Amino acid sequence: MAPASTVASEPLHQQRTSGLRKVPMQTGILPGCEPCHKKVCAHGTCQPSSQAGFTCECEEGWTGPLCDQRTNDPCLGNKCVHGTCLPINAFSYSCKCLEGHGGVLCDEEEDLFNPCQAIKCKHGKCRLSGLGQPYCECSSGYTGDSCDREISCRGERVRDYYQKQQGYAACQTTKKVSRLECRGGCAGGQCCGPLRSKRRKYSFECTDGSSFVDEVEKVVKCGCTRCAS
Repeated sequence: MAPASTVASEPLHQQRTSGLRKVPMQTGILPGCEPCHKKVCAHGTCQPSSQAGFTCECEEGWTGPLCDQRTNDPCLGNKCVHGTCLPINAFSYSCKCLEGHGGVLCDEEEDLFNPCQAIKCKHGKCRLSGLGQPYCECSSGYTGDSCDREISCRGERVRDYYQKQQGYAACQTTKKVSRLECRGGCAGGQCCGPLRSKRRKYSFECTDGSSFVDEVEKVVKCGCTRCAS
């Protein structure tokens, strides 16, 4: 009697896995998890297509495998005149207007209250303080709340750098220089200006790294004199 034939068999764990094939995983799906377990469709609804797959049904105006690409940009060629375009959906937008402008397209000017309308500066300009209060900054030679009073010619001492242009480089003295600035008004058609000055040598430094020594004319006395033509 012939011996019974034997059949070679695979190990048990190989038999269990031999019927499986490797399936590439889609974005947003983890091994062992169901499709659509996570919100992977940026602007759409996830629909399972198999045990390990899904498709995205996109909202209007969006496309792509994950519904993350716009089909249309409504702000292209927008008509916001003085404002910024803000998309509402794929086909419409609104305009966010800059201060002082209104209307659907920000093309209308709005009347804004200007605190400087409340005061008059005869010889000066209206400025706003840190608290938003208007005041007059007077031109040289004038004073008063409305810059309507002329002050007599005088020399105001200042301490600052002298500046010069040397070719393409900007230069200034290595230290601050004390001098007078002539301010105020004069009667009889004369002008307030230097009556006496003196020259002094100072060192200058320039933005290109160079340096030099030059004379500077310092005003030491101011008064009323003939106006420069």
